[in-house]
Amino acid sequence: MLAALLALAGCGAPGVPGGTVVPGAQSPLPRQAILYRDTVTVQFFDGALCVARRPTGARTWAGQLAGCPHMLSYEVMLPPGPQAPRRVLVQMVGGGVAVLSLPQTRFALPGPA
Repeated sequence: MLAALLALAGCGAPGVPGGTVVPGAQSPLPRQAILYRDTVTVQFFDGALCVARRPTGARTWAGQLAGCPHMLSYEVMLPPGPQAPRRVLVQMVGGGVAVLSLPQTRFALPGPA
């Protein structure tokens, strides 16, 4: 728990008030996504951690990432079946089961399309 709090403490970007996207800045590149029971956490190559909160029991939801300077729109579509409490998602170029879609990026559970 303490490690998570320390990691989240670094979410703010200096010079970016309120975590807004700076106009004209390059699109942030997501590095990793982890699906938890109540959230999806996205880590970007610049070290920022963003959160997509999951409405209770939802298997499909969309919104805007929060808690970081990269407030991108996202969409989550969980595949049918039981959900593990924590799953590391992999960045997919093709195939796999789509779970998290960000602009021009898709993270998924490995497996057949």
